[in-house]
Amino acid sequence: MKRQTTVKILLLVIVLLHSHPQVSWSETDNDRQGMQTVTAFSYRAGPGDTRETARALALFGVRHKTVLRSAETLARGGLPIDYGDKQREIFCLAADELQFHVVDESFSEKNGTYTITINAAVALGDFVKAEIRNAALEKEEMRFSFQEEMEPVVPQAIDPAKDLSRAYRYIRKHHWRMAIIYLDHLETKYPYWGTLFHAKAMGFKGMHETERAIESLSLACDLGNQDACIELEAINQSD
Repeated sequence: MKRQTTVKILLLVIVLLHSHPQVSWSETDNDRQGMQTVTAFSYRAGPGDTRETARALALFGVRHKTVLRSAETLARGGLPIDYGDKQREIFCLAADELQFHVVDESFSEKNGTYTITINAAVALGDFVKAEIRNAALEKEEMRFSFQEEMEPVVPQAIDPAKDLSRAYRYIRKHHWRMAIIYLDHLETKYPYWGTLFHAKAMGFKGMHETERAIESLSLACDLGNQDACIELEAINQSD
């Protein structure tokens, strides 16, 4: 039933998008029909980051930003792609599904900033594939032993989308302690990734550890995560 509902929604989205001229659709080299968009993103590397890590996080950031913008465009068209409390994890994985071309990329030695601009074709199938992959990863994680949950083995491969989506699944299930332990392990791989510390703030908030949540939000904001900055400002205004 859920899959039938998803198919119906996708068909409606196709009709809707073709009826709104502000959305640009074209055929890619792989004959994928998608919404064309150009997006830029910068990641500020820390002293412990390798060039490979900095590029991977910049590339994930620009693809994820593209996914978020595309979802907003669909919402303005009247039919948002809405996965409820699974949205964060699915949008992470949708970023991995994008077909894109790098328009420009650069690394500033002066301030350690890696900037990437891409031209991406956001296809509706990207969201469907991400939903299917998310379900498969969740099923795999359900087979983890308690020891694996409390002492997670984090693969050495740099894979921001998959790594972060796992943290969001723990958070969605209110497995706060597991989320924090897992994110602590991820820090060894991504010590200066603001999005990671924003996720950690969610975990601490769920555990009702307000001071530690604010500390994580502050660090995430300092590392360039704008969502964390907005939340911090709201907290400061409420005091």
